[in-house]
Amino acid sequence: MLEQPPVSYQINQVLRGSIPFWLTFLLALLTVVPIRIDGFAVISPALVSMSVFYWSLHRPYLMAAPVVFFLGLISDILTGVPLGLSSFMLLIVHGVAVSQRHVFVGKAFILTWWGYLLIATGISMLTWLIACIYSLALMPFFPVLIQLIITVLIFPLFAWCFGAIQHSLLKGI
Repeated sequence: MLEQPPVSYQINQVLRGSIPFWLTFLLALLTVVPIRIDGFAVISPALVSMSVFYWSLHRPYLMAAPVVFFLGLISDILTGVPLGLSSFMLLIVHGVAVSQRHVFVGKAFILTWWGYLLIATGISMLTWLIACIYSLALMPFFPVLIQLIITVLIFPLFAWCFGAIQHSLLKGI
């Protein structure tokens, strides 16, 4: 008969397993922190998307679709975009990342970076298109392009941080 692990161990596992969620939630909060740079709110990097992509690749069981959907709803509420838009986009990021794990995991980082570039470009284009349809106007594309460039350029820094967190806190899960 197998003995149950102590409750403290089980609580520790749950808390450590929730780190990707709480980290992504914190990044969602950071995206709405007022920064006194003119126009920065429009071009702020897609931090939540980066986190969802990373954790969906490396720990998909800790960044499951319902968690991604909930994080998208939180992001929508915080940013004021139509409810469900971020959830839809993040679920696409999650779905592509999970379905293509075999392409990215264990390979050179440049391949992962390239993959994120492709996914982020597609999501940016789709978000811009939906925004145009929603507002019944042709929205400016330049801010979307700048946001995409900033997001892709800082992705390696965030991926490195996520990797360090994964290595130090989540290796036993």
